[in-house]
Amino acid sequence: MRWTRPTARDALALAVAAPWLAWTAVRSLGVEPAAPLTGALALTPLVAATSWFPLAIALALRRWAVAAIVALAVAALAAAVAPRALGGPQAALTNGRTLSLMTVNLRYGHGDPATVLRLAREHDVDVLSLQELTPAAARRIDAAGARARYPYRVLEARPGAHGSGLLSRLPLRDVREPRNTPHAMPQAHVAVPGAGTVLVKCVHTIPPLGDDVPRWRNELSALPHATAGGQLRILIGDFNATLDHHELRTLIASGYRDAADAVGIGLTGTFRAGTRLPIRIAIDHILADQRARVTAASVESVPGSDHRALLTRLSLPAAGD
Repeated sequence: MRWTRPTARDALALAVAAPWLAWTAVRSLGVEPAAPLTGALALTPLVAATSWFPLAIALALRRWAVAAIVALAVAALAAAVAPRALGGPQAALTNGRTLSLMTVNLRYGHGDPATVLRLAREHDVDVLSLQELTPAAARRIDAAGARARYPYRVLEARPGAHGSGLLSRLPLRDVREPRNTPHAMPQAHVAVPGAGTVLVKCVHTIPPLGDDVPRWRNELSALPHATAGGQLRILIGDFNATLDHHELRTLIASGYRDAADAVGIGLTGTFRAGTRLPIRIAIDHILADQRARVTAASVESVPGSDHRALLTRLSLPAAGD
């Protein structure tokens, strides 16, 4: 085979394709780049959607070898992103017990309590997870009717963005654990009729920005992994991570299922809501034990918050199954 010297058109096609090729390599190999590119990985769906551009340039320049390489990158990005809009196989349950959950980040407590309670009623929510729960917000939510509807709760209301809470209409028991995180992340055993106790943890990791990236990684890796054959676990809240972050995928691979991904709405962004920005990313998640079945999931707007609420309905295996 005869080697030919690269031409200016080869160089141009490669230069155009280089950002997409580098992004594909990082995403496919699970290599988390340093800040600020760690957070930028959340834009992978946008990168995938625009990957036709370098392919079109290579084809227009008739650089067939470059086009072939870019086509592989397009396929790799599509394989990583497209399944989130398609759903996937789940556990088959014939005698499941229903549990409905909702999570919303209140943006320093400013999320509208009436909307939160309306959504909870409309979707018949059993367990409500709140992040950025301030003392004032906790009082407003109770005044809107949460105290009567959700008499069981584990609240760690704090000023600013640091508070969180779990509210439940099912009996729950606070599970204390050593903590070294700036945001409260309470957890509790929830007694689900017919399914026994389920561990539900409210999650709110710090964002992967600047010098906080190592701590963000540590917080994600410290979240409780699923236990095959053990107690059912559900992680619910603001993970400040998307399915394109290696740490979150590793956590899910321990035996969880992302509820939105399971029913084909995994590309529906939850942040940043309430702005004119056309790009929203999915950083709020409900991770359910893969032995459960996700029967529904949806995303809803909450005035006053820069996050949208995420809701899901699960079918849990009956106790003893």
